[in-house]
Amino acid sequence: MGSLPLGVLQPGDVSAATAVRAGLLNAEVPAQSDTAALCIRSTVDDLGSADLWELARSTAMTRDDLTWGAAATLAEGRLVNGDLLDELAAHILAEEIAERAPCHWGRHHADAVRAALYRSLADLADALLEVSESTPTPLDWTADDNGGRYATAVIDGMAYGVLVQVAENAPSAAEPVWYHPSLPAVRTAWQWRIASGPADRASHGCGPFPSALAAWHAAECAITALAAGRCGL
Repeated sequence: MGSLPLGVLQPGDVSAATAVRAGLLNAEVPAQSDTAALCIRSTVDDLGSADLWELARSTAMTRDDLTWGAAATLAEGRLVNGDLLDELAAHILAEEIAERAPCHWGRHHADAVRAALYRSLADLADALLEVSESTPTPLDWTADDNGGRYATAVIDGMAYGVLVQVAENAPSAAEPVWYHPSLPAVRTAWQWRIASGPADRASHGCGPFPSALAAWHAAECAITALAAGRCGL
């Protein structure tokens, strides 16, 4: 994560508060977000290597997550720009973590996993806050032949087609680093798209999301925002 100018962030940004505490972002954060970030860090800091590995595996930590954690650890609290040498060192450290058993991790290995867990748990907290504050518009979803869902929403007399489908070109770095028997071997990413009008119609989409359910919810929230005039296609 690169540095950003000093600014005031919106309440609920636990991810930003976590980055500020790691010294990777220069910004003011709401007190409640900072408190949540502190609780996440305190919980993760108490874990040894074996427990860190188990939590990372259970939460399906991705290669991107691990590399980010390695980069944050190597930065050691500095605001960094991420040059090629920094990126190479982060990739090497991430590969060592993925290939070694937790009992053979050094301090940098464990700290990199901690940093990655700080961010992934903060992202989860933000997602839960966003869901709790969102008002979805219930749609009558129909399954298509490709495992997706489609529905129609009518706003001010105009029909909008809503589609949830498997995301195109999902990056391989989104695959879990460590296999877990309770998780699918391959993660499927999802996206939603809303369109209106005849041929050459306007459309807007968003993704990827970690599950179809998350994409459905996000699409229904987007319809609410569209109906309220808070966004457009």
